[in-house]
Amino acid sequence: ATAIRDAALQTEGAAGPSGIDACGWRRMCTSFQSSSNELCHSLALLARRLCTTFVDPKGLAPLLACRLVALDKNPGVRPIGIGEAARRIIAKAILNVTREDIQQAAGSLQLCAGQMAGAEAAIHGMNLAFHDQGSDAVLLVDAINAFNLLNRQAALHNIRYLCPSIATVIINTYREPTDLFVDGNSILSQEGTTQGDPLAMPMYALAILPLIHVRHIADNVQQAWYADDATATGSLKNLRTWWDKL
Repeated sequence: ATAIRDAALQTEGAAGPSGIDACGWRRMCTSFQSSSNELCHSLALLARRLCTTFVDPKGLAPLLACRLVALDKNPGVRPIGIGEAARRIIAKAILNVTREDIQQAAGSLQLCAGQMAGAEAAIHGMNLAFHDQGSDAVLLVDAINAFNLLNRQAALHNIRYLCPSIATVIINTYREPTDLFVDGNSILSQEGTTQGDPLAMPMYALAILPLIHVRHIADNVQQAWYADDATATGSLKNLRTWWDKL
C-alpha cells in the first residue's frame, strides 16, 4: 500500500475515460485516512495479481481503455493514449520494484530503461568513440513510427525470456487489443505500445534487445540506443555493414 501511495503522489496528468484525473486519484489515495489506506491496499493487491497471474483480458478492458489524442507531428500523427490514472499509478508502483531488473536486462546498449542520465551517457559515449582514430563517421538512425509499429506478439515473447519479473504484467496489459476513445468513437489499439503508459518505454526497450544484439556483430562498430534512436560510429566500411544488417 505504501508503494501505491508513493506512486500516486508522483503521478500527474489528465483523466482517462472515467473522468478522474491524477489529482483526483492522488486525493483519494492520501486524504481520507482509513478509506485511503483501504484503497491503496486494494490497488496493491491488483498490482500483485497483474504481476503474478494471467488475468482474463475482458475483465481488464475498463482499466486499459484510453482516451486518444492525436498530436500533429508535422508531418504525421503521434497518437497519445490517455489511460486511467489508476493504471498509471499501478504501473509506476510496479516499475519502482522492478527497475533494477529492467536496467540489468537492457544493459548498456539500450539506455531508455530507466538508467540514470541515459541520454547523456549515450551522447558522451558516442562522442568519445567518434574521436577514436578508427572512427570515420557517426551514423544516426531514427525508426519511423517505431512505438506504433512494434509487433506485440514478438515483443511479449522476447520479454518473457529477457525480463521475467515484468513479463506477466506486460502480457496482461498488451496481449489483447484495447479500446481507444476519440470523438465519440472507439478504435482498437492492436500493435505497438500505448504512448502515455509508464510501461511503454520499458516494454519497447526490452522488446528490441534481440535486434540490437544481433546487429552488434559488425566488427569495430560501437553503438548506443535510446528507444528507437540509434547511434553508431566506426569506419565507413563497418558502418555500411552495420546499416545493411539493420
